[in-house]
Amino acid sequence: MSVDNRTPFPAIAFRQFNLAGDLLGVVAARGTFLLSPNGPLVPAKVQAPLVLADTYDGDPHQAPMLFQSDLTPFKPGTDVTFIGAAHSPDGKPQPSWSCGIRIGPVAKRLRVIGPRKWHAKTLRKRGWFAQGEVEELDEWRLSKPDPVQYVPIDWRLAYGGRLPGHADPGPKGCYEFNAIGCGIADDEKFQEVREISAPQIESLDKPITSPAGKWQPEGLGPIPPWWNQRHQYAGTYDDAWLEQRHPLLPKDFDFRFWQCAHPDLIATPWLKGNESYELENLAFRHPSLKGWLPGLQMRVRLDRGAGLQDAAMVLDGVHFDLRPSGARVYLTWRTAFPWPERRGLPIVECQGEMAEAA
Repeated sequence: MSVDNRTPFPAIAFRQFNLAGDLLGVVAARGTFLLSPNGPLVPAKVQAPLVLADTYDGDPHQAPMLFQSDLTPFKPGTDVTFIGAAHSPDGKPQPSWSCGIRIGPVAKRLRVIGPRKWHAKTLRKRGWFAQGEVEELDEWRLSKPDPVQYVPIDWRLAYGGRLPGHADPGPKGCYEFNAIGCGIADDEKFQEVREISAPQIESLDKPITSPAGKWQPEGLGPIPPWWNQRHQYAGTYDDAWLEQRHPLLPKDFDFRFWQCAHPDLIATPWLKGNESYELENLAFRHPSLKGWLPGLQMRVRLDRGAGLQDAAMVLDGVHFDLRPSGARVYLTWRTAFPWPERRGLPIVECQGEMAEAA
């Protein structure tokens, strides 16, 4: 749905039912910015288009999520997400190091590690009813990591993946908090699979010490909607919902479902848009990259037949994309308002001093 866009950033309007069944209008805008060390984010001369569907780096059930759809109706807080890699502080191969991101009141630090394996250590015991010896699993031993210069911040390198003993080839047979991860061992198949990849991303405070248990997968990237971090807020879709509520959302739907960042990186309430940030070992050749958000205020004006009304848009997404294809930061703003009859054309405006486009 079109808008009267008076900003340099792409914007869109669409309508969405709220939990009460009322039609709301939603206006979303997405700005593309460049990093400016020790300065504010700078608008890019070429603005990336709106993202109209969740985007993945391949098969959504095997590859990480890269971008969330801009057609998200509402977020109660600001998502801070990052895709890219952690780089060793001195540029030389190292077995492990720390990295992290801080922006305003939220921060998260991780430990990244070079490639390593869980190896099955076995014992041989004399069998009770068979001749010869029987091989048994004693423990899984973790190898020393290989030194590397960088580690991708990728959910495939965090704890998770397929669960032992599950025949379901789909998501139900995977770890509910990270379906595409690694490091889960199947003790029953140790003779067939004697080594498995161990996670290369973990908490600074709680290092992974075994390939079993419900370890919290650690990362900075967007989280898909069917992982438990988000799915727990989706509500109940049962026969009662189908008969009494459909096509509305369930009454127990929680709008935190739309937050796609790691829970540690959700700012509630929203960021104001002028906060400082710091990237620790997440930018190539910049062990500590500091700057601040551009301080822009986005607004929507609309005349629905009763005079012009004005509403502020909240900053609900800060997404750092520092992949080698080109460093970009994407900011998303959003607002919603009653719009049952779709009267008027939303006017999107930007306030604040904007750094020169780069």
